Amino acid sequence: MKRWLKNTKSCLLRLFLVYCVTYTLISVLFDHRQTNGIGISETACTPTFIDAASPEELKQFLLDEFAPTLVFSFGEPANIREEVIVPYQLLLDPQNTGRYVWRGAITYPTDYGATSFGVRLTVGMDSDTIMLSKTVLRTLGRVFGKAHVDAHMGDVEMFELYLKPSSEKGYWEIDSLTTFPHGKAKTYRAAQIRCFRDSPIFYISRGKHAIYPSLKECNHSSIIQKQGIHLIAEFCNVGELYYPSTSPEFNVGDSSHPNNIFETSPTLLESEIYLGEDVWGNCFWGGHGDGEDNGPCRSRFYWW
Repeated sequence: MKRWLKNTKSCLLRLFLVYCVTYTLISVLFDHRQTNGIGISETACTPTFIDAASPEELKQFLLDEFAPTLVFSFGEPANIREEVIVPYQLLLDPQNTGRYVWRGAITYPTDYGATSFGVRLTVGMDSDTIMLSKTVLRTLGRVFGKAHVDAHMGDVEMFELYLKPSSEKGYWEIDSLTTFPHGKAKTYRAAQIRCFRDSPIFYISRGKHAIYPSLKECNHSSIIQKQGIHLIAEFCNVGELYYPSTSPEFNVGDSSHPNNIFETSPTLLESEIYLGEDVWGNCFWGGHGDGEDNGPCRSRFYWW
């Protein structure tokens, strides 16, 4: 009996140690999150009253009032507070003189590539995504320089938020949104856009940084943009909120009066982020410097 108890205790201890080691390895290597979670406290976007005394004051008010809330996912490998910069411009829509367009470019030093996607498992109405952890992604980045498979230096995701005068005098409202996930334009009607504290919500896919107006759309998308099983599925969840600065130092101007904020912004010059970049240039290298990447330029600004 004593030997049986001793063997049982030894077996249980070994099983416990195996469990601890397995759990630790899985926790370190993978980030397991359900994809059917809810978003933040979303509401319908409503018209906003803007009392401006001049066209320039109106533009700044529109920038401030309609600046989007960027929702990043758990385990986002980019250092959001130190690495993410949003150059912007606000211009009259050349196709419709009654509207303004709030155009932003969310920039990152690195596109984290294919393995920042998840493997999505769906049974009935439930979906789960298994992904490499942030620790693994950043470690691979340090080892290989460009993170991992399909990663590249410099990443830019553009959005265009169209604003129009409301039916009630002095009020402005969202008319439409155009995003460019992985380079392909997609437009949404005002009714498809949700707000948080009167700010339009954009969900940012983990590591690949495509923009979506809802968690559901992000979590039913992949880079190949086809229906079916997604082994490189996009992943969005509510991790950290980021509010782009609407300070004039981040305004890139227009083609008649271009402003390269990477040379003029006191904040960027002090932080030494994106040194040598050109907002109006042919390629964005994400602070790594022109010429260091032998591959094709896959990150470009597109300004008016």
